[in-house]
Amino acid sequence: MQQLPPQPAYILHSRPFRDTSLILELLTPDYGRIACIAKGARRDKQRRQQALQPFSPLLVTLLGRHDLKTLGPVEAAGQSIWLKGRAVYAGLYVNELLVRLLPEGDAVESVFAAYQSLLPQLAGLDPDSNRALEEPLRRFELLLLQALGSLPPLDMCPVLGQAIEPELTYRLTIEDGFVPVVLPVGRPPGAAEFPGAGLLALAAAQDGGPMGDQSLHSAKRLTRLLLTPLLGARPLKSRELFRQVYLAD
Repeated sequence: MQQLPPQPAYILHSRPFRDTSLILELLTPDYGRIACIAKGARRDKQRRQQALQPFSPLLVTLLGRHDLKTLGPVEAAGQSIWLKGRAVYAGLYVNELLVRLLPEGDAVESVFAAYQSLLPQLAGLDPDSNRALEEPLRRFELLLLQALGSLPPLDMCPVLGQAIEPELTYRLTIEDGFVPVVLPVGRPPGAAEFPGAGLLALAAAQDGGPMGDQSLHSAKRLTRLLLTPLLGARPLKSRELFRQVYLAD
């Protein structure tokens, strides 16, 4: 049986398989999202509780020649990260995005590194604050969209071949990225329209610059516009769970 070299990994999702096993969706730097069978994991309660937990850095060995690998030896690759309160649902949301959007088997080192950095950020946040989650989540979404080739340049207008101008307004289009528009006097920008200054602020934030409230609002609006067609009509379970727990009447 072919054995792949040991690989850092995080568990994104698990589901029962047959009587005693699990199918795991892993995030790895070299193989991206990859599925494997953890044989006997449901029977071996201690292994399941101690090793096969989400948000825990692992070193895994994968066996087999087919697309669905078999999980071999598993080691802890660092201290487990414990998310609390709202951060748990933020972590589940990110995991669900990766499972649904990442193509299986493609190396995504930038996404793996961003995920690895995101988890301790979430663990260190106020578990009762929605606002605290906004910046790390928006930064991760922007990076993920960029890695998927679905984020248009934030500082360039490809149609004109010119830099975004702060005093103009731009409309997001699927075909051409951001294109300049002239709004009728008195009409506020629509859902897909952004001030040039805001786009430039987001571009600076991508390079490590700060994200103020206005940038966070623009980033959330932009990522929703870009993620929706990629995710399709099926709602995100993590988002529904968050609403049930924190937004219920």
